[in-house]
Amino acid sequence: MKNELVGYRENLARLERFYQSDYYQDLKTNDPQLITSIVDQLCLDCDARDPSLYQALSNKFQLPHKGYCLLEQVAGEEIRLAADIICGWKQLMQHQANSAAWLEDYRQIRGNLNLHFLWPKHRAPTINTYRYVRYRDRIDYLLVDLKAYFSGQETPMQKVYLNQTTALWLEQFNNSFVQFIEQMQLQAFVNDRYQVWDIASEQTKILTSWQGFKNETLPDYLESLLRLNRLGKFGDY
Repeated sequence: MKNELVGYRENLARLERFYQSDYYQDLKTNDPQLITSIVDQLCLDCDARDPSLYQALSNKFQLPHKGYCLLEQVAGEEIRLAADIICGWKQLMQHQANSAAWLEDYRQIRGNLNLHFLWPKHRAPTINTYRYVRYRDRIDYLLVDLKAYFSGQETPMQKVYLNQTTALWLEQFNNSFVQFIEQMQLQAFVNDRYQVWDIASEQTKILTSWQGFKNETLPDYLESLLRLNRLGKFGDY
């Protein structure tokens, strides 16, 4: 999906200047632990401060936006929806052993609007924050969790789903995982039977339960996610 996202491009411009500087070379040799702290200051959170992202998401979902959220009416209540990128820059940086190679991965991930999700915005925990706690941000495991919840099962994410705001938002899908996938435009993450693809397998296998999650799968997951994105499996970036 072509878009005019601005925030991540501005981040990249700052980061590229830093990585090309003599200062970076000096830090890499003499004080490498400071690099992440500096990157944290240069790489602003687009989900929280990029107006162009919310304009693009507003166009995609046909919902009004105000500040850094979209507004959705559900059962007469206004629910604020905040953007959530599929994986953060720290994961990408660590995946590339803290080298500057992560900048290209960041460009490809942040540049794809289809890898920005929307979840209700309220006091933590939220789906956004808790999916990292439970699944280290693996979107495939979150979708399996949601599918199980819609079918009436108790799941690791359930405490968030029962939050008053999130519960109301989820009610609009009528316990239908299919309706959720269609309305949130997440078809790239399921097959034609609405079974959730295992991203770590490069979408050659199906995930049927959250119970197999292990932290050790994260490197394979990230590598497969990046490769699938380059191949256009999640749409254009």
